[in-house]
Amino acid sequence: MEKYQNSKYVFVVGIGGSDLASKAVWNAMTLHKTDLEKKLFFLESPDAREYEEIANIVNNEILNLDEIVFITISKSGGTVETLETFHKTFDILSEKFGQPINERSIVISTKNSPLWKLAEEKNIEKIAWDGEVGGRFSAFTTPHLTVLSIAGLHDETFIEGGKEMAKESELDDSKSKKLAQSIFENYKREVNILDFFIFNSELEDLGKWARQLIAESLAIFTPTVSIGPTDLHSMLELYLSGPKNRFTIFIKSQEEIESSVNESAYENVTRAYEQADLPFEKYEMSEISEREIGRFMAFMMETTIELAKLLEVDPYDQPAVEKYKEEITHP
Repeated sequence: MEKYQNSKYVFVVGIGGSDLASKAVWNAMTLHKTDLEKKLFFLESPDAREYEEIANIVNNEILNLDEIVFITISKSGGTVETLETFHKTFDILSEKFGQPINERSIVISTKNSPLWKLAEEKNIEKIAWDGEVGGRFSAFTTPHLTVLSIAGLHDETFIEGGKEMAKESELDDSKSKKLAQSIFENYKREVNILDFFIFNSELEDLGKWARQLIAESLAIFTPTVSIGPTDLHSMLELYLSGPKNRFTIFIKSQEEIESSVNESAYENVTRAYEQADLPFEKYEMSEISEREIGRFMAFMMETTIELAKLLEVDPYDQPAVEKYKEEITHP
């Protein structure tokens, strides 16, 4: 990866578990920073307007081929949206830089998948997907670590945070086991909505990553993402006075909102939930950093696995998703 470290423009093609983790980490670390040396573009399934924006950036901002890295990620290598986005983005880059763009491209997929074979045809660098790890559990594997490393983030610290939390989760009274048990006990009382209520805007995509993890792994709860304090002014009446079928995980990073209206809102709304006897738990970070994000992702994966045991479901299976992919590929 050494030859890509000085790149300034990183285009990442992928969707769902192939990009949500690295996208969540990148946006958490950079959302409110203006002095960034790199720009990352996460291309999930762009529309015509977005392709025009990409073309404009390529043609008017990027001066040299060495400023670019073009990464495409798909475990199956056959995801229709990803293949289309690969072709269209590759064409835009090729129009300006020609054949040499192949040397600035990376494909991460299962060996011999359609995407893998496409990379072979174009002589593009290939990296094999890590075993049978599913996309939503792949945060600490090669696809996302490759993106984070090229982006200039501390991927090793991210891994260390995950390992720390995984070790803590081995304890019988771990936070992840306690949260899973609490969610399960409330589920037996027909509480089937799981809301990630986030009080740092940088962490919104982290909530979306957790939403996919819960939805696809369990297919029982309806996971939602709320952003505080904004959603306090649009959804709080429903949350406090509506159906009592919601379990909330309040999430904040202390350093970024300390002594702000957001911190006051966080304290006030958790107090209101307590007074209304609504089920909730808190997850609080000391700061937004690669280590803390790694800890949270490992925490949620461990919680999901523990919940799956209690619910007696297979968290690694997703038959409905696979059926959809088959139908969209072979209508």
